Amino acid sequence: MLGLSRRPAPPAGGERRRNAAASSFEAPAEAANPLQFGRAYQLPPFGHGNGLDALFWTPLAELAPGQVDAVLEALRARGIPAWAAPARRETRPTPEGRHDLWVASGELNDAQEAVMRALAERR
Repeated sequence: MLGLSRRPAPPAGGERRRNAAASSFEAPAEAANPLQFGRAYQLPPFGHGNGLDALFWTPLAELAPGQVDAVLEALRARGIPAWAAPARRETRPTPEGRHDLWVASGELNDAQEAVMRALAERR
C-alpha cells in the first residue's frame, strides 16, 4: 500500500532481535575503571595541575597569571586536587593570561576556603 515495502518477518527459532531503535554505534562500556579516560577527558587542555588526581572536577575560579602557582600549591598543601588551564570564553573576551581553576568536586567547599586564603595572603 502506498509503495511501502512489507515489514520483514520476525526471525525464526526464537532468535533474539536487536532493538531497531538502538544505534549501531552503541557498545557496552565497562565501568570497572571510572578513570579509564584519564584527566584529559574531563579537563580543559593545555593546563597543569598540582599533582593530585580526582574522579570528578568542577570549575571554581578565574585567576590572573601571577596567582596560579600560589593557588595550586596552597590546594596541594591541603590535599585538594586542582588543575589550571588557559581561560577560553565563547561569549566574552578574556584578558590575556587568565586561567580557569578546576578542583575536585568532592572538595569544593574546602577548595573555596583555601583559594580565598591563598589570594588574601598574596595581597
